[in-house]
Amino acid sequence: MAPGTPSTATKLRDYLQQYPTVKFYTPDSPDFASTKICCILKPDTQPFAIAQPQSAADVQALIEFVVENDVDFVVRAGGHDTAGRSQVHGALTIDLRDLNTVVVDEASKTVKIGGGALHRDVSKELEKFGLVTPVGSIGSVGYTGWATLGGYGPFSPKHGLGVDQILSVKLVNPAGQLVELKGDDELLTGLRGGGGIFGVIVETTVKAYPLKEIVAGLVVSDPSDLEGAWTEFSAAYQGWRESGELPAELYVQPFGVPFPGAGQVFALGLTWTGKDHEAANKWIDKVAASLGKPAILKQAAPTSVYAYAEQNEKMLTYGVYGRVFPLNFKKYTPAMAAVFAKYNAILPTPECGISIHALRAPPANEASVFGAREDHAMLEMIALAKDPANEAAAAEWAQACIRNLRAADPDNILESSYVSLGSDADSDYRKIYGSQYDRLVELKSKYDSKNVFKFAVPKVVPK
Repeated sequence: MAPGTPSTATKLRDYLQQYPTVKFYTPDSPDFASTKICCILKPDTQPFAIAQPQSAADVQALIEFVVENDVDFVVRAGGHDTAGRSQVHGALTIDLRDLNTVVVDEASKTVKIGGGALHRDVSKELEKFGLVTPVGSIGSVGYTGWATLGGYGPFSPKHGLGVDQILSVKLVNPAGQLVELKGDDELLTGLRGGGGIFGVIVETTVKAYPLKEIVAGLVVSDPSDLEGAWTEFSAAYQGWRESGELPAELYVQPFGVPFPGAGQVFALGLTWTGKDHEAANKWIDKVAASLGKPAILKQAAPTSVYAYAEQNEKMLTYGVYGRVFPLNFKKYTPAMAAVFAKYNAILPTPECGISIHALRAPPANEASVFGAREDHAMLEMIALAKDPANEAAAAEWAQACIRNLRAADPDNILESSYVSLGSDADSDYRKIYGSQYDRLVELKSKYDSKNVFKFAVPKVVPK
């Protein structure tokens, strides 16, 4: 397959006259630039066209065209790929965001989610039924990509990763056929962790759980002693973890970020995904007390999952330069805390930050190829900048922190990392998928032998 040209765009426009519901944009369309924009800006990356299907049949038609005409394409939804892979230069962008239906079955506690639905679409609809399903913390992230590649977030200690919620999938395969995968289908196993490398996922059915509200809290440390805050928290958290004291309802997400009026701070995002709000408040107090010095801010309140994700959205700058660098590690240690504090103090741009997720007591799931099933923390070094002139400095800051973490505590670093956050150039997919890698390659070879979906993440090449 090869990049498209203006003549390819003309041919595709003519072809789509048979499918009038598909929205179609070329670089000279008035809405092309606003439709194209993704979280990570890549000004030199220009699709030859963007198509927005309105149904699974529209997706089938688009796949049939690109395969028959040997045209490069990429599939996007929320456009949050942190290495900028949501678009490919010279390719057709198949933008799924209009496939955003969310259909709740209250009786079976399941929900059918369109392939382009965002976290906000999912949580808002479930809220009407007093239900939740695991989602991430940012409303504009595409649900399908998040869930099928892993899906860390505030619900993972209690209910598992996003990938563990998937019951069935409707997929447009390389032949343009719409197939449904359910039960013990081996391709469904590959999708649970392998994402969109086998086809376009147009609908995913997942589990839902009764819950009307979560408690969301924020604790901000005294900025005068970053190393003390990181060290004290790390020791306390690791103690709770090793003693089994941490409740499954509690999700603790450490941050190193700039804070208005205080400079660089160590902060903790706290989420309680259970009904006992009194217990939630006790734990938030306990976590705040772990920082050593009194926190300069401690707040917590009941909220809906939708409102929580929308509030977090305000802290995100959508349309920036740079990327995220991931690293998985086993536990919090004094050596790691010292490095985090050092780089927390020297954030090179207001958009940079340190963010750490966790996977605690993960359930085994052989019906999934997701590789990192051990207890671990997942670090995001957020190296972003509004000004492209600062992109290189942000990347060097993040990479230097990771080098120092590896040097300071090498036995604490895991080989795996989070596939959604790395780039193809610096991701070792064999290490990321571990014992599941060969299984993933075999499935890719069987179900997409011609590598039609070559721009999907991860870049797994069939035999």
